[in-house]
Amino acid sequence: MTNRFQSPHLFWWIIICGGISITFLLAHYPHVIPMNSLGVLGSFLSSLVVNYRLLLILTFWATVIAHAYEALLARHICQQLHIDQISTCLWMIQTFILGFPSLMILKGYVRQR
Repeated sequence: MTNRFQSPHLFWWIIICGGISITFLLAHYPHVIPMNSLGVLGSFLSSLVVNYRLLLILTFWATVIAHAYEALLARHICQQLHIDQISTCLWMIQTFILGFPSLMILKGYVRQR
């Protein structure tokens, strides 16, 4: 068993976590975001909430489902690579949060093998 675990660059953590958080807030709690204080961006986000609320909700939940699938895929890859249980858990959590960037690092280990 090996304990390989690597995290993507901080850039991915900021962009993906920020994007998912904003999508969640816009879809479910738009009143929390101070739209009036954000200028043009606030106007744009306001129009998204008013005109495309259902699309925001569907986008958020599709993202959650896609990331859950990617986390299960990460678990399968870890099992193929005989990665230990703690590292597998870390890969699954990270892939659920980040999705693609995490999975690409893990698939890189498959190509090296």
